[in-house]
Amino acid sequence: MKDRSAVYGRISHHLTTGWVSKLITAIFIVLSMIVIGLVVVSNWETIESFEWQIRPVWFIFIVIFFVIDLLVATWAWHLLVVRLANYRNFRQSAKICWWANLARRIPTPVWYIAGRAIMYEKVGVSKTTTSLLSTLELLLFLLSGLATTLLTLPFWAIPPELSQNVNPWLLLILLLPLSLLFIHPRLLEKSWRWLRPEIPLTPLRWQDTITLLFYYILAWIFGALVLFSLLNLLYPVPITNLIPVIGIWSLAGSISLAGALTISVVGVREISLILLLTILVPAPIALIVAILIRVIWLLGELLSAVVSFKL
Repeated sequence: MKDRSAVYGRISHHLTTGWVSKLITAIFIVLSMIVIGLVVVSNWETIESFEWQIRPVWFIFIVIFFVIDLLVATWAWHLLVVRLANYRNFRQSAKICWWANLARRIPTPVWYIAGRAIMYEKVGVSKTTTSLLSTLELLLFLLSGLATTLLTLPFWAIPPELSQNVNPWLLLILLLPLSLLFIHPRLLEKSWRWLRPEIPLTPLRWQDTITLLFYYILAWIFGALVLFSLLNLLYPVPITNLIPVIGIWSLAGSISLAGALTISVVGVREISLILLLTILVPAPIALIVAILIRVIWLLGELLSAVVSFKL
């Protein structure tokens, strides 16, 4: 066992230092660019036939909200690492997190988690701990996404026959306790044992889960603001539809994360977004936005990975 660990350690060292590290990074960057190109090329007819009415000011909001969303999600990850690994270097955690984002384009989260594990091992955090934290992060994102969806549900388009008899705020109060169940420490621990029964989890407290829920919900909200800005870049969507957009974004993302934790079906988020966005905008707009939001996220993750080399 020790010999195997020593071999793995030497392999990890070679993969994260020198020319091998630069080569791997270059491969992932090229892979990201290829995926972006394939998304655009495979949907070129739809993009070309669309009657573009771009309002450039919304580009600024897209960039601002994406950067805030990235920072909030990174800070939530940092808090998780501090709590369960006692590693407090935010700059290094951000560097590792953004670099590992390059591997997100590969189906299944295995490569993404492995990239983090190899990088964190260099600063003294074991591969097992990093794998635990990465899986727990996916689980927290999923549960907070479901909670966000529930909390926005009362403000979606409710049929007139129901809206006359149901007060959205009263419905919100009823759904709040159900949303809190998603971050109950015992639920998280049981979910963890189902996902990774071979690795023990340090007991969580309400203080931990509520704090993390706050930041992960913020990440969902700012991600939805990117989507809302993109919608308004192409098609006027009133501010009154912002809360439904947040719910649509969190629901589509939660469905995609559920796939990542199970069978990892590629394109689930895009399909979900197209179906859900047709509640608010015409079908062609929903299709274009679902395509472009993926391109924006790919570009954002690619640029953040490049920035990580300066940290």
